[in-house]
Amino acid sequence: MLNEANIVARLKADFPKCIGDDAAVIKQSRDQNYVVTKDLLIEDVHFRTSYFDPLSLAHKAVHVNLSDIAAMGAKPNFLLLGISFPISKQEYVEEFLAHFTSVCKDASTILIGGDTTSSSDKISISITAIGVAPSKHIKCRDTARAGDLICVVGDLGMARVGFIASERSLDNFENYRKIFLRPVAKVREGLWLGSQSSVTSLMDISDGLFIDLERLCRSSKLQGKVELKRFELSEGFIEVCECLKIDPLKTMITGGEDYSLLFTINANNYAEFAKCFFKEFGYAIKHIGHVTNGSGVNYLINGEHKNLTLKPFLHFRESI
Repeated sequence: MLNEANIVARLKADFPKCIGDDAAVIKQSRDQNYVVTKDLLIEDVHFRTSYFDPLSLAHKAVHVNLSDIAAMGAKPNFLLLGISFPISKQEYVEEFLAHFTSVCKDASTILIGGDTTSSSDKISISITAIGVAPSKHIKCRDTARAGDLICVVGDLGMARVGFIASERSLDNFENYRKIFLRPVAKVREGLWLGSQSSVTSLMDISDGLFIDLERLCRSSKLQGKVELKRFELSEGFIEVCECLKIDPLKTMITGGEDYSLLFTINANNYAEFAKCFFKEFGYAIKHIGHVTNGSGVNYLINGEHKNLTLKPFLHFRESI
């Protein structure tokens, strides 16, 4: 059965130097590079118009692509928009397009073209984002080193809570719904991480830590060791998860659409690095584990292996 992992593996086999990161790197000059990514948003696979208003969809469509550029340590500059829609949703799409250009301007990116066509009954959005970065700032997934620390910039699991609340049409979850509906790409943080020589690998967390850390470890041919006691479970987050009858720790590990940043860093540089990050951005990095020789990801409590039954994030293809 075809899925994202084996489609990427099949194509990467023919183009091994070009495919495998959040974005492709194309040489512009000896020291500068274009960084290019594409993302699809398909109605009733990635969004529902029943609770995604046109502004929220425009915001998300832009920022999920900016996140891929940020995850390479690059600055996003340009976007191309492809959109297909049925006549019955023309009014919705007109409002989406008006908001889309505003979101682009707010994010200091320029819409340079695209394509449009009709569809039978669903809206499909395809965006190509183009950024730039000096060669020394480009960060990839396959360059982590044994002994590096595993760190996260941003929150985990909150978008999943917002998704479930939206699917169930629940009130009193507005903060979580906003995080899900209008994620904000960590562009400034990505640029800063790209400029730090002690950061050895970098990617964004779009499909959940469970899947994306596996991808990073597989690319770097290393094993991840994640210490579960390092996860910060606030009382508020525990309470909303209990209300939704979901496990808070598993939600943090598997919940998708966080658009946080996952990176590895030389352990010797971490203490000073974390201080500098906090001074620059006003919030703390989350150190959740380290990488070592081996393969896969091992979850630990106080250094001892913990068996977890985890289901990967699959958008709408699971019960909630």
